[in-house]
Amino acid sequence: MCRFFLYLIFALLPLIGFGQSVDSLEKVLTTKKLTEGEKIKLYQDLSDRYSNLNMQKSLEYAKTGLTLALQTKDKKAEALFYQNMSLAYLKGGVYDSATIYLDKALPIAQKLEDAKLEATLNRVYGSLHAYQNKYDLAMDYYKKSAGILEKINDTYELCQTYAGIGGVYRLLSNDDQAMVYYIKAEQMAIESGNRERLADIYLAMSYIYRNQEMSKEEVVQPIKQAVKIYQETGNKFGENQALATLANTYSYYDDYVSALPIAQQALQQTEEAGFSNLISTSATILSAIYYYTGKYEECITTGLKVLQIDSADVNLTKHAYIHLSLAYGQLGQIDSMEYYVNQFVTALEEQHNETFHNTLSEMEVKYETEKKEFQISTLQSQRKLYLLLGITGGLILIIALAFVVIRYRLAVSRRKLAEEETQRLEQEKQLVAVQATLDGETAERSRLARDLHDGLGSMLSLVKINLPQVKGNAILEAVDVSRFQKALGMLDDSIQELRRVAHHMMPESLLRSGLKVSLTDFCTAIPTVRFHYFGDEARLSGNLEIMIYRCIHELVNNALKHAEATQINVQLIQEDNRVSFTVQDDGKGFNQQKVTEGMGLQNIRQRVAAFQGKMEIYSSEDGTEVHVELKLTKSEHHD
Repeated sequence: MCRFFLYLIFALLPLIGFGQSVDSLEKVLTTKKLTEGEKIKLYQDLSDRYSNLNMQKSLEYAKTGLTLALQTKDKKAEALFYQNMSLAYLKGGVYDSATIYLDKALPIAQKLEDAKLEATLNRVYGSLHAYQNKYDLAMDYYKKSAGILEKINDTYELCQTYAGIGGVYRLLSNDDQAMVYYIKAEQMAIESGNRERLADIYLAMSYIYRNQEMSKEEVVQPIKQAVKIYQETGNKFGENQALATLANTYSYYDDYVSALPIAQQALQQTEEAGFSNLISTSATILSAIYYYTGKYEECITTGLKVLQIDSADVNLTKHAYIHLSLAYGQLGQIDSMEYYVNQFVTALEEQHNETFHNTLSEMEVKYETEKKEFQISTLQSQRKLYLLLGITGGLILIIALAFVVIRYRLAVSRRKLAEEETQRLEQEKQLVAVQATLDGETAERSRLARDLHDGLGSMLSLVKINLPQVKGNAILEAVDVSRFQKALGMLDDSIQELRRVAHHMMPESLLRSGLKVSLTDFCTAIPTVRFHYFGDEARLSGNLEIMIYRCIHELVNNALKHAEATQINVQLIQEDNRVSFTVQDDGKGFNQQKVTEGMGLQNIRQRVAAFQGKMEIYSSEDGTEVHVELKLTKSEHHD
């Protein structure tokens, strides 16, 4: 029912086991005379236990304990309190604060050479990045944690890290690989007695079972087992997470009678505990259930709760917009419906832009860091070499002079080789970065097209069908009838525009029939464009077809927008070992010596370079011609 729930079902945080109750621990704190070391240990236990019961109390005990640890200069306790504070902020959805305290804790653990603590902190970093949808970084930190724990053979902690790795694979829709790690984690959890992690794994597996189209009873059973374990251990965070999962699962099978009271219970309990992320999730699920059971006023009230929470995940916010627009539509409040539809489209665009720029920035930072490290290493090696030459020259002058000449020539040769190697690596990294960006853009365009067409398009069509029913047999004034018809007309226009945008983001004909059909459709839709195709019609690899289509699409749009062309010719030639395309227009052209290429042409050059192709531009006052030549390998032919 709700795609956003992928973010909820995985227990990405290392949960703390429960022994002595918090009440008894608080009683010890107030009734017994304790040493400073005993107080620090007690504050750690209370902060740990409250991390799954009440975020504010967990923070209070962690801050009090941190003050005492700083006074006594207990560095390990200091790192542990930083860890507990980061966990509390992470569960509350305050990611900036969680990062600050993790950044303070990790250097201390590394200086103390505490392998287990370092592994735990790396796992929390992984959880933090996973919640922020930075899956590459999340996987890097999880793998660091797993490597450390495998060396010290700590299966109790390792099962938690494996479960986190499985969670990232699941978020990337790789259920098979996720299941491999979940099974490993499950076995370790059983052997080491880590019951709460076992409950987390049951939740994650239930969602995979659901994707495998198992029966409702088979999917619900592991979730109920998880609820039972959390209740027995007193883990309120895990219990509410499992209740929300259970309500969502019943809703998936249209069993709203079972889902409604469970979702209401989950929302009530999470509000009492103050877990912002779970409040957002539970409210989104409950809002959807209210909509599908015809309780539109309750749907709106609950959906607005999601928008009032600052830490609400963008995916939860999008679903809140959807349910609010549908509910307002059912109530006949067209202006409110249109407002939340626009909010949903804006959120989609912002999420796409942020994901794209974050990915590009991460690759640039990583590349620049590696480049600086290489340069520093080269300079250090040269300094050592020159020092050695100086010492040797002072001892034996004649031999030293000859040695210097030989070494100088070797140094020049090595430096040239190093420069050539650096240049080659730079080119390769640029190509890898561009290819990764293209793959990410293609995946995101496909996802956005599916979301727009299958999600929002279907919902708008449903609204169109239901609007006349809202009107019923009511007698309306002529003005109201006109407004109602106008609203229907606007809705029709919105549906058509939505389908057009979805089609151009990722044309279905391109995926189904290939370049010739999709480009014929695209060019036929524009009166001033003529398309010519020569050669065989064998399918190419999906990435190459998408790249060619996007380049031609961009060049045609440039000719229409900037060149003011009245006639555009598009030609595509496909042979066994090469493919080429040309876009020619009769527009006003530009001076290539004076005019800097815009972002569109630069993007096309990068895409062509990623496939080892060549691009040439010829422009004059009579028009512009852009020619691209690509060599084909066996891997670029469609299997």
